[in-house]
Amino acid sequence: MILRFAGVALLLMVGWSSQASAQLFSFDANQPRAVQSAMVGYYLIDFAYDGDEDDPPYTVNFNEPAYGIMYSRPNFLLTAGIGTQEAGMQDADIVAADTVDLRLVDLSLSTWGELYVLPDLLDRTQLFIPIILHSDYRRVAPKGNDTSLDAFNVTVLGIGAGVGFGQSFGELVFEARAHPVIGITTSSFGDALGNARLFEADIQLHTGRIVGRLGLSLGYNFRVQRWNVNASDLFAEFTEELFDYSGQTHMFRVGLNW
Repeated sequence: MILRFAGVALLLMVGWSSQASAQLFSFDANQPRAVQSAMVGYYLIDFAYDGDEDDPPYTVNFNEPAYGIMYSRPNFLLTAGIGTQEAGMQDADIVAADTVDLRLVDLSLSTWGELYVLPDLLDRTQLFIPIILHSDYRRVAPKGNDTSLDAFNVTVLGIGAGVGFGQSFGELVFEARAHPVIGITTSSFGDALGNARLFEADIQLHTGRIVGRLGLSLGYNFRVQRWNVNASDLFAEFTEELFDYSGQTHMFRVGLNW
């Protein structure tokens, strides 16, 4: 159902973008932003079991920093991060949580159309409603055994809508976006399905050219997310709460635009 609605939303976005010219809303307003940017990022991650089972057979809680990269252009944002956590760095109160080294891989991709508000009244300021198609993938698994069936290995595909703001000050461009997303989840191994809810906010600041065609870009991304993934039918002895996790991610980044 969500995939079907996402397809309809994208078709509407494409169709409206070539026709809309109303005074209150528009899809074709000028975008006061850098063409594209590439940055390196530092992640602060808090990822923990959030099921109702008091004594799960194992967990893969992760709360160490990670490092990554980000690429953005108008209506598109891609991030990728990786981190490791040594045994003994987790919460010792959780059964088996501090007995293995863990590796985290986090990928996120968002694309959106923008419904501009009052485009004829605003000059260097843009107010818009982003209509989002979002996907993310997170794997937290024992190091050296990334395909383990007892690892957290989940992909999310979802849709959302929120609010956005863009402002230019000469060659300096500021943009911000915030939105909730609801989506379906699938496990990369087995037949586990479920749902996910998240809220994401993203801020970027771009300067004009500093060296040649290159300018400086700064950014911050915040995401709070809950995964509710049913256990696979292949493992009837596993609780349905086994892959229920929640977490927060803060990503600070710096790079270049052109």
